[in-house]
This record gives sequence, structure tokens and C-alpha cells, in this order.
Amino acid sequence: MTSQRNKPRLLLALYARPKYPESYHYALLITPKITAAQNTKPLRATKYHVKNTIENIKDRISQPWRFERAVIDDINLEPRLLACVVIGKVVSQEQVERVFGETPVYQVDEPDKDKALAFDCRSWVVDAVERLRKSDVVSSLLDWETLETRAVEYVEGKKRMGRWNAGQDASVKVRVPIMDLVTGSEIST
Repeated sequence: MTSQRNKPRLLLALYARPKYPESYHYALLITPKITAAQNTKPLRATKYHVKNTIENIKDRISQPWRFERAVIDDINLEPRLLACVVIGKVVSQEQVERVFGETPVYQVDEPDKDKALAFDCRSWVVDAVERLRKSDVVSSLLDWETLETRAVEYVEGKKRMGRWNAGQDASVKVRVPIMDLVTGSEIST
């Protein structure tokens, strides 16, 4: 049995939205435990999120939301990923995935119009995190407001430092910044 110290980690990932630079795309990642010593190695993850993509079915255009689970070979090569924050230790990945699968994905034609109109990647992550907290399959989870505030502050701090400024040396491999909210330390800068 894996000790509590070496459990996989749950990360909140914030992605750039080029058309909407003042907001982020939200996703959840599960990775192995991350340490500063692993900072030069690829970091594999499983990504869980919802996205809406344009579909053209029988000349009818729509943008339905859909849940996606994707394996990422190295988060440092993930397009538009700005930063991650470790938000908890995964007790059971199987149970976490069950919770994600049970988290509703709303469409514009739902009977509950309020939920349908308010639904986006962020609201799905908020709902999934709250369901995880209630099911006790992730330890050390803070409340959502604290998680989001710290994650956004972390990304905004990196922006102020010029992390993603144009004109940087493209030959230098830049790692995705990762802050561990469980330990309070920065793992990857």
C-alpha cells in the first residue's frame, strides 16, 4: 500500500485563453507526487475538464459541452498551460474518476436554464472539487474560494514577473510553474 506521503496529487491547472486574456480555462490534473528533484524530468498527468467545441451535424451548428479525460505525457509541453497548484493528495484515483464522471455537464437546452447558462469549465471544476471534498477521496482539500484565490494570485504573480512575455529565448526549456498548497512551497518556478 502506498503511504500517505507518496499518494498521487490533485492539481488545479489554469490555462491561457487567448481570446479572453483576463480569464482562464480551468482543469484538474492527477500526477504522481512531485518533488523539486524531479524538476528536470517529464511530468505525466491525467487531465480532467469540460470543453465546448463547435460541431456541424446535418448543417446544424452547436457548441455542446463535453467531459474529457486525457493523458498528458509531460505537462511542460501542454499548450497554453500557465501554472498548476497542488490542492490535495489522492486517496483513490478510481474513486476520484468516479466522482468526475458523476459531475454533471450542462447544455444550453437543459430544463434548468440557470445552471445551463452559468455552466463553464470553472463551474464544472468547482462542482467536482466540492464533490471530492464530500466524498473524502482527496485529503488536504481547502475550500474552493481559498484554492481559486491562491491559484489566480500565483498566476498573476508570475505574469507580473514577466513569465510569459514575448521575446524570451525560445531555446530555453521553461517548466510549468507549480505551487503546492498542501505544503505551502513552490515546486517548480
